[in-house]
Amino acid sequence: MMESVADNEHPPADPPDTPDGERTPPTGTPAVGGELSVRPPSEPATTPPPQLVDPEAVRQFQQFQQFQELMRQQQEQGFPQGTPPPPGSLQPWGPPPRRDPLWRRLLRPLVGKLVTVALVALLLAGVAYWLLDKLPGSGPPESPGPPHVIGGKKAETNLIYETDPRNAVQKIYDDVAQGDPTSACGRFTERARAEFADHYSRLGGSCEEIVGELNAQVTPGSKSDYANPRFPPSVNTNPTSDKVPVSSCALDVTGGPRLGLLTVGKIENSVGGQWIVTRHDAEPDNCAGVPTAPPTS
Repeated sequence: MMESVADNEHPPADPPDTPDGERTPPTGTPAVGGELSVRPPSEPATTPPPQLVDPEAVRQFQQFQQFQELMRQQQEQGFPQGTPPPPGSLQPWGPPPRRDPLWRRLLRPLVGKLVTVALVALLLAGVAYWLLDKLPGSGPPESPGPPHVIGGKKAETNLIYETDPRNAVQKIYDDVAQGDPTSACGRFTERARAEFADHYSRLGGSCEEIVGELNAQVTPGSKSDYANPRFPPSVNTNPTSDKVPVSSCALDVTGGPRLGLLTVGKIENSVGGQWIVTRHDAEPDNCAGVPTAPPTS
């Protein structure tokens, strides 16, 4: 009796022949030699190259980062969130700037104008002074010049020296006491000044240096006494001629050195009859052996 075969027990159909006459084993069926036949994988699809980042997008992203940093700084410094700071500043908001009062705003330009006027005035004054200084015959008043120029027109037109022999000698002591060598040496003629410098050459090489050294010998606190030596009656300073000798040994000199024998002469044709030292003679420091009748010429 024939047994019925179930459908699933039918023998498998023969696989189709391959071009080489070999049968292709079914999937999962071991191939010849016990190895599974593996189908070659299909080639993967070609991946398109990645698209480059748009520079504009990068710029916008950087701006966004900067905006976020700015917002963070605002929050740290007390700005309300989302409120932009003043242009060019990240300082917190404060009260509005206080305006100056009206009078101050009106005064400010006036002050500027006054300063400008003052500067211009100073500039003009400087220019005027410079011009006056350059003009002939201008300049500050001249101090008593060297004796050799007195023979010109100065003493004839200006009152420069003393108008009596006594004051002519006393002024020299006063100049030494005050330490004024220019004035003291200016009261000698050129010849008398050279004689004075020669007689006191141990103190310096010029009349001015000598006067400075003589001033240093004046006792401190006695300048006033030294500047006004006493003239005893034996010293005749009444001008009976154009030359009057005055011996320092005959004077009562206090607080400083004596200045020798000073012969003063009257300047010819001078205004008011001015007197100047025309000769100097040395005298001993202790006045020993000084003649009672000093030379008259």
